[in-house]
Amino acid sequence: MSKEKKQISKNLVYRVPVYLTVSRRLLKDGARYITAPQISAITGINVETVKKDLSQICKTPGNPKLGREADVLVSEIIEFGVYTKLTNAVIIGAGHLGSALLNYDGFNEWGLQIIAAIDNNPALINTTINDKQIHGVDDLDKIIKEYNVQIAIITVPKEYAQELVDHAVAAGVKAIWNFAPTHISVPKDVVLQNENMASSLSLLNYNLNLKTSKQKRKTKRK
Repeated sequence: MSKEKKQISKNLVYRVPVYLTVSRRLLKDGARYITAPQISAITGINVETVKKDLSQICKTPGNPKLGREADVLVSEIIEFGVYTKLTNAVIIGAGHLGSALLNYDGFNEWGLQIIAAIDNNPALINTTINDKQIHGVDDLDKIIKEYNVQIAIITVPKEYAQELVDHAVAAGVKAIWNFAPTHISVPKDVVLQNENMASSLSLLNYNLNLKTSKQKRKTKRK
């Protein structure tokens, strides 16, 4: 990111894509200026947090009365998030989840370019999904080195995940985005991001039940 990385919290890193999505939508809808209270109302993020975040993200000061110019805000969020630079990635596992990711065209907006996919299913090898070639596992080293692939996206069954991660790391990838439902080990110099759908679903259900309970209590008081 363009500002001093040591001063950027992990929470802000998570919020940057949210701010970009909202700001792009408001700009597309014709907004000339965007305010922190607007973003707060749409996202549910505390308005003071939004103000603090935007002060870190933006180089251009906002207008106290009008807010920040919408097109400038979008540009500065993109620059802050390094979304202008595409990082090459390969998807390992072209089954249901892998295919869904291959069919998603929005990754480029977030600085990620899917180069190809890897699978061991003979019926998939040498076919394409959304113009992305499916290769056999034997081609993994070649693809990573030829296209300078930095990220491997793991969408295989858990029993194959670690072996394929080891293979990808040995070939030179610097980051693993793991969707496999299992613990993955990587060297200290490799970045690991786990997407635990079970945990996300558990949290979703917890928050849903919490909200439902609050609504029931309010109804009883009436």
